[in-house]
Amino acid sequence: MLKMLLFAALLFGVYYIFFRKESLTSSSSSDNAPEDAMIPCAKCGTYVQFKETLTRDGKHYCSRECLEG
Repeated sequence: MLKMLLFAALLFGVYYIFFRKESLTSSSSSDNAPEDAMIPCAKCGTYVQFKETLTRDGKHYCSRECLEG
């Protein structure tokens, strides 16, 4: 009886480890996609992460110099 319980626990542990990692990686990669997107500066063309850009009139800039110039 003890061997059957240990075998069942082992199967559950293997199932939990492999299938849990798949679900965590697929959900986290889709959530971070818009923030990590690289977009070009409207003036100089340098690629910058979306979350670090400065925006004016719907255009994205890499720095204040490009925004004002």
